[in-house]
Amino acid sequence: MRGAASVIIGGTNMFSRTVRYIACSLIGAASGILALGALLFQAASATGADSNYNLRVSWFSALSSVIWSPRWRLFLLLLGIILLAGFALLLFFRARRSLGATVLFLQAGVAFYYGGALGWYFILREFETYHFSMDAEKLGEYWLVFEAVAIWSLLTGALAVVRLAAQEKFVEAQTK
Repeated sequence: MRGAASVIIGGTNMFSRTVRYIACSLIGAASGILALGALLFQAASATGADSNYNLRVSWFSALSSVIWSPRWRLFLLLLGIILLAGFALLLFFRARRSLGATVLFLQAGVAFYYGGALGWYFILREFETYHFSMDAEKLGEYWLVFEAVAIWSLLTGALAVVRLAAQEKFVEAQTK
C-alpha cells in the first residue's frame, strides 16, 4: 500500500520527474522558511522580546525556550504550515491546470497583501543598506516572519507559473 505523499505526488505520473522535483523543492523550501518564522515568532513571545525591543536574546536561548517548553500556539502554527503546504501540493498535482494555477496565484497575492510587501521591504533593505549585518538578535522586530511570508508568496507564484508551463503526460489506461 502506498503512502499519502506518493499518491499525491506521483500517483498517476502526470508530470515529469523534473517538474515533480521542482514543485516539491519549492514547497519544501517555503514551508521550512515559514516554520523557522513561526519558531522565531513563538521565541519572541516566550522570551519577552516581542514587547521589549531593547532586550538582547541569543539565538540559542530563544530557540531553546521554544523547544523546551512548547506551547499550543506553536503546534497550531506548525500545523497550519503543514496544512498550507499540503493544500499547495494538492493544488499543484491534483487540480486542473486553470484552477490550480488560479488558486496558487491567489495564495501568493493574499500572502503578499498580509505581510509579504513588508517582508520584501525588509529583504531589499538588507541588501541595500545593511548587507546582512543587521542585528538579528532583536527578535521583537519580527523581521524574519515577514520575510518568510514574502518568500512564501514568491515561491507560490513561481509554483503557479510552473503549473501553467508544465506539460502533462496523459497515461492511457491499460485494459486487460
